[in-house]
Amino acid sequence: MTVMICRECGARVKLRSRFEEECTECGSEDLETEDAYDPQEHELKCEFCGFEVDATARDEEWIGEGEEMPSSVDDPCPRCERALVPRSEARVPREIPEYKLAREAARKLHRDHKLSGPPYELSDLAEKLGLKVDIGPFGHEGILVEERIELPVRFSENARRFSLAHELGHYVLRHEGERRKVEPEANAFASELLIPRAELNAAIAHNPSMRSLARRFGVSREVVAYAVMSAKALGRVGP
Repeated sequence: MTVMICRECGARVKLRSRFEEECTECGSEDLETEDAYDPQEHELKCEFCGFEVDATARDEEWIGEGEEMPSSVDDPCPRCERALVPRSEARVPREIPEYKLAREAARKLHRDHKLSGPPYELSDLAEKLGLKVDIGPFGHEGILVEERIELPVRFSENARRFSLAHELGHYVLRHEGERRKVEPEANAFASELLIPRAELNAAIAHNPSMRSLARRFGVSREVVAYAVMSAKALGRVGP
C-alpha cells in the first residue's frame, strides 16, 4: 500500500494499487508520495516591498488585463516584480524609506498604463485605479481618504498635479506607519511619475534649465530640483 498526498486539497490518500491515480477526496491526479511531499504555501510575502499575497484569492487591485495574481513562490511580486517567499519565512521590511521601490512602482504604472505626456495628467490614471479625485475648499494640502483623494482648490494646477501624484504614491505603495518613512517614499514616487528619469535626462540634454524643465513637465521648480538632485544631474542644469 502506498500513501500519497494530494497537492490540490492536501488529503492523505492510501493507494491499494498502482493503477489508482486519483485523489479519493477531490479527484485530482496531482499526487505525490508522502515522504516527498512539500506542502504548497498559500500565504506569500515579498521581502523587498512587504506586499502580501493570499494565493487562494484574487486581488483585483493589482491585476492588469491579461495578468494573474501569483500562485506560488515561483511567481514574482506583482508590485515590484521581486521574489516572493512564504509569509512565515519573510523578514520584516526595513523601516527606512525605500526610494528605489517607490520609483520602480511609478515606472510600473507608466509601463502598464502608457501615460501620455509630459505634462502628465493623472486624473484618468486615478480613475483606472479605482480612486475618485475631489477638488474643493479643503484646509489640508492633499489627502488620501480610503478610495478618494482630496485636493485643495486654492492650489495652482502644477501644485495639484504633484499633490495628486504624491497621494497616488500613498495608495499604490499601500502606505501605513511612520511619516518619516512613507512621506519621502511618496515624494520619490511622485517625482518619478511626473518626471521619469529617462525623460529628464533627455530633456536636460536638449534644454538644461530649471525653468524650461518645470515648464515641460508641468511642475514647480522645487519639484524639478528634487528630481534633478535625485538623478545626480545638478551640475548639468542651469537656473
